[in-house]
Amino acid sequence: MAITPETRLRHVDTFLASRGLTPGGLESLLTGRTGPARHFLLTSSPVHGLANATSDVDFIRIQCEPMAGARMATQLFEGPNHLEAISFAEEEAAAALADLRALADADPRRSVLAYRGWDKQHELRRKYLERMVNGVALDRTLPYLDHLPELARLWKWSSLHTATEQVLFLSLAEAAGERRGRVGYAVNALLHLMDAVLSHHLDVYSNRKWFLLRWTRFREQHGTEPVVAAVDALRAPVSEALAGKDGGPLAPALTALLTEVYAAAGEGHPPTLAVEPVGEPVRQRFLPGADMLLGASTTFLGQDPLPTGAIPFADLPEGVGAPADLLRAARAGAVTLLPV
Repeated sequence: MAITPETRLRHVDTFLASRGLTPGGLESLLTGRTGPARHFLLTSSPVHGLANATSDVDFIRIQCEPMAGARMATQLFEGPNHLEAISFAEEEAAAALADLRALADADPRRSVLAYRGWDKQHELRRKYLERMVNGVALDRTLPYLDHLPELARLWKWSSLHTATEQVLFLSLAEAAGERRGRVGYAVNALLHLMDAVLSHHLDVYSNRKWFLLRWTRFREQHGTEPVVAAVDALRAPVSEALAGKDGGPLAPALTALLTEVYAAAGEGHPPTLAVEPVGEPVRQRFLPGADMLLGASTTFLGQDPLPTGAIPFADLPEGVGAPADLLRAARAGAVTLLPV
């Protein structure tokens, strides 16, 4: 369930009061330093009810007049409070939201590519798009919140894909006998599966430092959902592995969790990855039994031809050839992984 508009306003009121700030005073300050605006949007942790004593006061300023060129945030101070405001034009905001809406029904592959390529196509960068949609204006309106379902869906597919990659890397690392790298993959997979579930429920905040706190709040409201129990069941073994305790392989349980999260949030799509080579690398003999793959900017050692095409998660890790080779290739950027 998304944070309601009323809850967002309550979060903002509580935060501003705790800092000795008022909407009217902030609007006067921002107008005097940055000029009049259509909206001054308070964003980030104060809106989500996650702010603490060290949180900055971040604003997005939407102005009527056109703008051009790269943006730099204006730094302001009001008493002990550090404020930051970055400006965009209404037409930029409208264009970005139109592009977001055009992705409302995109398949997983197109969604992931759009998410990854967003910053190359828009001056209103991805993190500011997220903040703008979630933002609360100083006049107590939420002018862009109607776009939250489209934002949440795109962000969900990004998190699902990242989790899928990390589960693959975990499986390959354990099959290759790695003991340390696998734990990092397990942590990343679990965190992004949490975020995928949260985004699926319209709770969108992609700063990873807040994932666990957001999950705790979500669990209080949705603790009866099976996927919540499935996620929480893996927190202890992953934490123990992070502390250096060897509790056995983590890949089977995280693969099962990945499948369960897809069943809840994947819109009928299974977890799949397609391996695609980057460019036209050349394989050269390095040592007996080991070759070096030379590309435009990457090298890695390998012995067997790399698999290409779809990776069936049911067959991991046997269905991917030499696990260490594919893992090294992915780390080196010699292959890309995308939804099928």
